[in-house]
Amino acid sequence: MTVVTQLKPPSHHKPDHADDPAAGCERRRRLAGLLEACAEGDRQAFRALYDLSARFVFGVVRAVVSDYRMAEEVAQEVYVSIWKRAGSFDPQKGNPMAWMAAIARNRAIDRLRAERARGFIVACEEIPDIPGDDTPADLTVDALAVRRALVDLRPEWRDALLLFYFRGYTHSELAGIMDIPVGTAKSWLRRGLSALKEALE
Repeated sequence: MTVVTQLKPPSHHKPDHADDPAAGCERRRRLAGLLEACAEGDRQAFRALYDLSARFVFGVVRAVVSDYRMAEEVAQEVYVSIWKRAGSFDPQKGNPMAWMAAIARNRAIDRLRAERARGFIVACEEIPDIPGDDTPADLTVDALAVRRALVDLRPEWRDALLLFYFRGYTHSELAGIMDIPVGTAKSWLRRGLSALKEALE
């Protein structure tokens, strides 16, 4: 789609007041309006949406896809999906950034699964950095809190969570790569999520 393929890579410029909660609320309202315009086929609105969200979306993709060039390709695919699915966003039910982040994560995981023939990874010790410099303040705080909580988890629980949620492994694949029964893999995920939730309360 021309409207997507002509988009430039995300800029490293940090917008003014990026860490201001009030500015974050205003941006969410603007993004919601832009998504509504995109649903009506407004390409200028789509470009504005990209300019406001590209670094954040790319950061979400990079948290899953370590290869930079592949992450760029996935990010472009994400915006194709956003353009096509803009009409499904309901501002009454969700945050536009969270909605786009879900699309980005799912698309990134789909790419990893498509590349799975290259071989399973052995470990997953790196905790990804999701937020970029221009991430809305509320999402930045949440992401940093999750990162700190992950660091303090038991290693096997942390690795299971990272492999399952950030690398896209299924329960059976997780069991195979960690050399444990499927039931144990599921148990580690449950316990890890429970410990993570407790740490964030």
